[in-house]
Amino acid sequence: MRALWIDAGNDCDWQRAAAHKMTALYYPVTDPPADVRRRILDTRAHVLTPGLYGVWNWFPTLDGASFAEKVHELATACTPVGTPAPKVQLDIETHDPGYILDALRRWRALRPAQDTSWTLESFQGGWMSPAFVAEVIALKIRVVPQYYGGGMEPFAQDMALRNLTRRGFPEKLITGFYDAAALPSWWDGFAFSSGRLA
Repeated sequence: MRALWIDAGNDCDWQRAAAHKMTALYYPVTDPPADVRRRILDTRAHVLTPGLYGVWNWFPTLDGASFAEKVHELATACTPVGTPAPKVQLDIETHDPGYILDALRRWRALRPAQDTSWTLESFQGGWMSPAFVAEVIALKIRVVPQYYGGGMEPFAQDMALRNLTRRGFPEKLITGFYDAAALPSWWDGFAFSSGRLA
């Protein structure tokens, strides 16, 4: 899978996406619903998989469960009637396990079978308890560590992966998130973002 985050307010540049062999495109749930519905239909017409993403700090006054409810509400509005639900990625970078589990539990209550991933900063395994890891696994949420820092400095991808596998996440449940401006050979996962794509 090669999934590209499309920046807010933008359509996909189909030529660039094809040049990088993208297979999925993720759109922000906060864009106008009519625009997102059109983009989802265009994505399917290009035989690519559509997805949506929501970011926890877009809604700073909400707790974890309320964040999940908000993304659910927006994702529903963004999904064209009569079409399959797009994949969803929840970007939750807080280091609060209670917030994260509340969000994921509520999300699963609302969307028990939704194809869902959670993206987070790398090297966060230290605060994750065995019970936390076990519940994320039980909730069937894909874990997507970001292989870059806040200034887009590259992180060692092998070490970021090991940081999670050593805490108990199975490797098959982990997919990397790469800087779209510096995609490595043989990459597979998510790319941030369309505006950085070379």
